[in-house]
Amino acid sequence: MFLAAALILAAARGEDSDDQCGVYLAESSTDHVLGTFAGRSYTKDDLVGSSDAIVQAFDLRYHNRNVDEDSNAMLENFLGTCWSADSNGGGNEAEEVISAVGGPCFSSTGHVGMINSVIYQPSTLLKSDTDLLASGYDETNSPGRGAFTLHHNLTLIAVDKIAAGSEIFLDFGAEFSGYEDTTKPNIDDYRKMDEAIEKMLEFFNKHAEKIGEKAADEVYQFMKNDVLDLTAEKRAPAARALLPDSYHGLQEIMDAGGSALNAYPSVVKGVDWLKSNAYCQDNLVVGVSKIKHAGRGAFAKRELKKGEVVAPMPLVPLNRGRDALKMVEYVNENGEEIGEDEEGATKKVKTQLLLNYMLEHPQSSVLFFPAGPLVPYVNHGGKKANVRMMWSTKAWSHVKQTQATEVNWLSQVGPIDMIMDLVATRPIKKGEEILLDYGDSWAKAWEKHAKEWKKGAFLESALALNEKYHSTGKVQPFPTPLEDSNGLGNENVVLQCHVVYDEDKIERRRNEDGTRTKVYPWIPHPAEPNRLMTDIAIRSINRGGCNIVERSGDESSGYKYVIQPESDPGILVKNVPHRAIRFVDKPYRSPHHDETAFRHAISFPDDVFPSIWKDLPDGHKDRDEL
Repeated sequence: MFLAAALILAAARGEDSDDQCGVYLAESSTDHVLGTFAGRSYTKDDLVGSSDAIVQAFDLRYHNRNVDEDSNAMLENFLGTCWSADSNGGGNEAEEVISAVGGPCFSSTGHVGMINSVIYQPSTLLKSDTDLLASGYDETNSPGRGAFTLHHNLTLIAVDKIAAGSEIFLDFGAEFSGYEDTTKPNIDDYRKMDEAIEKMLEFFNKHAEKIGEKAADEVYQFMKNDVLDLTAEKRAPAARALLPDSYHGLQEIMDAGGSALNAYPSVVKGVDWLKSNAYCQDNLVVGVSKIKHAGRGAFAKRELKKGEVVAPMPLVPLNRGRDALKMVEYVNENGEEIGEDEEGATKKVKTQLLLNYMLEHPQSSVLFFPAGPLVPYVNHGGKKANVRMMWSTKAWSHVKQTQATEVNWLSQVGPIDMIMDLVATRPIKKGEEILLDYGDSWAKAWEKHAKEWKKGAFLESALALNEKYHSTGKVQPFPTPLEDSNGLGNENVVLQCHVVYDEDKIERRRNEDGTRTKVYPWIPHPAEPNRLMTDIAIRSINRGGCNIVERSGDESSGYKYVIQPESDPGILVKNVPHRAIRFVDKPYRSPHHDETAFRHAISFPDDVFPSIWKDLPDGHKDRDEL
C-alpha cells in the first residue's frame, strides 16, 4: 500500500518513467571528482533525484576534541564530505549537527557560474511521516526506537532549465563558491552577459553591413571595454572574459547554448554515453519496510536483472571510526555534565546513530559511510538478501589504486576512487524491497537487543506530534492559549515557525494597557525574480521558536495564525499558514539520543575487503584500553 503510494507520488512529481533513468553518477566534467548528470530534461522547479535519508552526527568535533593531530585531520576530511544540518532542519538536535547524505546531494559538485539546482529545503523541513506511522510503527513501543534516522526526503530542485545529459551543479553558498571573486565569472555574470550578447547580436545583424567592418569592430570594442567598465564596474574583468575577440564570434556563443556552455562544453554528455559509462541513481524508491521495526526501506523502481547494479555506493572513510563515534561525558547525580576529575563524576558512554549506517571490518580501524542513492534505506535481509557488494569496474574510478592504499592514507582518497556497487544477486521485481546481508555479528546483536529492550516512559517526539497536527488525512488546528492554557507539546519538543514577514507593510495593534504592538504580514521565503539567491542551498529557511496568539480560518479554507516570534517578542506576524508551524525535538531529546537505542555497524564482506586495510589483526580496542 505504502510503496504504491510512493510510486504514485513519484509520477505526480513528474519523475521519470520506469524505463528512463533520470539521474546518473559519473566523473564530473570539471575535475576528477564525482558528478551528477541529468538523464532527461528538467524545467525550473522540477524535483531532481531521489528522496534521500539524512543521518545526523552530533557534536563530533566536541567528542573528539582531545584526539591527536593526525586523527583530527582524518575526522575533518570526513566532515568535509557532509552538509551542515541547517540545510535540512536537523540543527536543533545538538550544539553542532553534521549531516551525512547520499545520492545526488552527495555526488553533485558546485560551479559558481553554472548553478542549476539547490537543495529543496521544504522537502525536509515540512516532511511528512504519515506513511511510517500509518504502517503501525509506534516509536514508544518499538526496539527500533532511535535505531534509524528520522530525517528524510532530501531532494534537489532545479532553479533553471537542465538539458538531458547536462551536469547538475549545486549552490554551496557565496563564500564556498567564490561568488565575489572578480577574477572569474559567477552565475549572474553568465546570465547578464547572455542578455547583453543577444542585444549585441541584434545590433550587429542590423547595422554591421551598413557601417562597415572597421566601424563595426570599433563599436564592438567600445561595448566590450568602455561600456562594460561602466555597467559591470568591479565585475567587468570577469564578464569581459566571456566575450569573443570579434563580434563575429557572438553567434557562435549563442549557438553553443550561451556563454557558460560555450566556455565549458564538456558539461553536457550524451545520454547514450551516460547509459554506457555512468551509474543510474534512481533505480530505487523509498517506502515503509516490510520488516518489523526497520522503519523505511528501499524498493525497486523498475525490474532489475541479475548482475545489474542496483545502486552505486561511493565510500567515505572515517579513520579510527569506532573511537570517533563514541560520545563520552561525565555527569553528576542530577545528570548534569561536569568535568572528568570533579567529585561525583560518573562516566557515560553512548555511540553516534551514524554507526548504524557505517560499514566495518573487525580487523580494520576504518569505518566507511556508503553515500549511494537511497542506500541508507537498504535493510538487513540475511539469507533473503537480493544484493551484494562488489567493487566498481568503471574506468573513471581508480578503485584498484585505492585497494592498494594503506589505511592511514585512505582519508586522502576521494569517493570517486572508492566506489562499491550494490549488485542484484537474482532478478528483482518492480516494487520488491532491496535487502543486504548485514552479517552474522549484526544479526546476533539485533536479536539480543530486540529480546532485551523494554518499553520506557517515553514522551511523544516531534515525529508523532507533527503527525497529529499535519496528518495527510484530517488536519487538526493548533490550539490558541484561550483553548489550551497548558501549552502545546511536552518538555521534549518546541514549536517552531517558518517565518519571513514583509517589513514594509506594518500595522499597529492597540493593547489593553494602551501600548501598541507592531504586526507584519507573513510572506513565503523570498527569491528575487530571475536571480538565484546564492545562499539558499545552505542557509535555513527563516525558522525559530514561536508562540501562537490567535487562529482564523477552517479546514476547507486553511488555518492561519497570528504568532509571536521568540526571537523578537515585541512584534506579531499574521497570516502564518498552518503548514509553516512545526514541532522540533529539543537538543538531545529526540529518540536518536536514547541511551538504550540499538547501535551496530554493517559488516564489510571479507571477500571484497583489501587485506592491506586490516591494520587490527587482533580486533578493535577502545581508546581507553590502549
